[in-house]
Amino acid sequence: MQKFLITFSLLLLSMAGYSTWSIIVIDPRTGEIGIAGASCTYSVYGIGGIVPGKGAIVVQAMSNKSAKAKGLEMIASGASPGEILQALKAGRYEPEEQQYGIVCLASANEPINYTGSETYTHKGGLVARGISVQGNTLSDSTALQAILNAALKAQSDSLPIAEVLMAALEAGARQGGDKRCGEQKASSAFITVAKPKDEEQKPWLNLVVKGEAEGVNAVEALRKKYDSWKRQ
Repeated sequence: MQKFLITFSLLLLSMAGYSTWSIIVIDPRTGEIGIAGASCTYSVYGIGGIVPGKGAIVVQAMSNKSAKAKGLEMIASGASPGEILQALKAGRYEPEEQQYGIVCLASANEPINYTGSETYTHKGGLVARGISVQGNTLSDSTALQAILNAALKAQSDSLPIAEVLMAALEAGARQGGDKRCGEQKASSAFITVAKPKDEEQKPWLNLVVKGEAEGVNAVEALRKKYDSWKRQ
């Protein structure tokens, strides 16, 4: 029994880092920065971080914590997305097992992402001004474009950044979400938005859904949580 528990615990740890689709969005007009993501793991929360008033990073797939910490440090110091990515390609961060997304307010026209060769298909990343979309283990090869299109449409409709993020997550779910989840699409999801003067650990909006029961789409659960937050 003890051997089984140890093996099961190691399996959970090995799966914990994998994540599926995420998006970073910045609003150069307001200085707001947002991240959202969803996955078929118990908790996808923690793949990204925001330095309020500066920028944001996502480190997913194997979610190397040292890479995320280095990225946040460089964002805080004013480094460009390109400089940060170059640093995070160092071997100690195991970049071929990671997906990176980096967006900075000072260089909104230069968002960047990277997909390591050892991440799982369907995988890839897309960028637009102030936006980075990245995903792996996706059900559909068209999901990334659908996610980006949904974000751009929400922006063109002048929706708040939180609505842009939710629209992107929902588009990913409609395209099949995480292929490990089947019809459930995702078992965990989150949305975080920071205003320029927020403390790093106290963003203006931070909603998390973890470990949803089989059959419950975590993106739909997050939408309900977000709508309830808005009413309050």
